[in-house]
Amino acid sequence: MLISLDAAVPDNWGFRGYFDLLALFVATPGLVVARHQPRNAIGWLLLVAGLSAGFGGFAQEYATRAVIIAPGSLPGAFALAWLASWSFSFFVAPLLTLIPQLFPTGRPLGPRWKPLQWCGVAIVPLMFFLFGLSPGPLENATFIENPVGPSGALADTHAALQAPLNALLFLAVAASGFALAVRFRRARGAERQQLKWVVSSVVVCTIALAAMLGSNTKPSQIFMNVAVLTLPVAIGIAITRYRLYDIDVLINRTLVYGALSALLFGTYALSVLALSALLRPITGSSDLAVAGSTLAVVALFGPLRARLQRFVDQRFYRARYDAARTVDAFAARLRDQVDLDALSGELVGVVAETMHPAHASLWLRGR
Repeated sequence: MLISLDAAVPDNWGFRGYFDLLALFVATPGLVVARHQPRNAIGWLLLVAGLSAGFGGFAQEYATRAVIIAPGSLPGAFALAWLASWSFSFFVAPLLTLIPQLFPTGRPLGPRWKPLQWCGVAIVPLMFFLFGLSPGPLENATFIENPVGPSGALADTHAALQAPLNALLFLAVAASGFALAVRFRRARGAERQQLKWVVSSVVVCTIALAAMLGSNTKPSQIFMNVAVLTLPVAIGIAITRYRLYDIDVLINRTLVYGALSALLFGTYALSVLALSALLRPITGSSDLAVAGSTLAVVALFGPLRARLQRFVDQRFYRARYDAARTVDAFAARLRDQVDLDALSGELVGVVAETMHPAHASLWLRGR
């Protein structure tokens, strides 16, 4: 987006850079799930959707640069913009139809539900016809006329088919939402908790899609933007809060060491700048500032990592944080406790509170 930021072009789908934001929100959980659970289709579908959104954003800004800012400076702008105008179907099909059918196991509810997956796959040629062959300006680059748009009687036929094809698109999304609702009704325990956020998001997306297909205005586009962003957020909540796919440890480490790296890098950069400004009049070089900053970062690593770990556990992994506090409190009491019966009772209580076993008891071997 930086290569065309100064161009005065109409905002697409609410605001400039929306597709880039969408790609980040969708592809990030997809990459995490695909790496940790490669046999689960959810991660790969999220990656396909994220890459499609990223390609759409890149193509829009590429065309802006090549057509408006510096005409003729980049090759293939018209072809790239046309391709992006309908390749967004590779975002809609996975995110709004296939993922609701398959989440969280990556498999359909049963053999009878498999034909519904073809409805999701059929969205790709459907959107190709709706957007790739639509006469007039391209959907994602309104300053470019569709190079393959029909004219005359074919254009009239295309316009006549818009409404029924939009209805089919909505029905495909609604049917996928119904499959998710059935899975939610059958689910029990942790799976039900994992699904409730995604169900809520799909309901919002379905309402937003109906509003947008009924009236493709700026408010309806913004509503659809926000609704679509809630789906990867809901999947992220299911992963982190309800330990979906057993990757909570990976996410914990990512949060801790990602924040730690950013803080240490910022500390190092600020220290070098500050010490260089202070010491250069005395030493005439910045070597001492670099050495001092390096030592400061090394000294801060351990304490800062411990503080970040406690913060992440407290905010996102409350059960682990409470368990650690319970064990620490028991260890403090252990130093002063001399009554064996009381100590045994406390030990069983700590195990029950932190591990949540079905039954806990303590057997002491006689001397």
